[in-house]
Amino acid sequence: MAAVNWDLIEQIAHELGVTKYATAKWRQRGQVPYKWRLPIVLKSDGRIRWEQYHKMDNQRRRDVN
Repeated sequence: MAAVNWDLIEQIAHELGVTKYATAKWRQRGQVPYKWRLPIVLKSDGRIRWEQYHKMDNQRRRDVN
């Protein structure tokens, strides 16, 4: 599975109108809010995949435990 490309996620999120402050918070937390996941996947033309979100979620779970 490919690594999470935060630069691409942030670029697409900014194109969708998300602020730099918000995307910095996402990166710090290691997770994209569910509200933005589908729009980012659709706008990415296949460059961002659902599997990357699963990887983020799994990593976050490991960090909490």
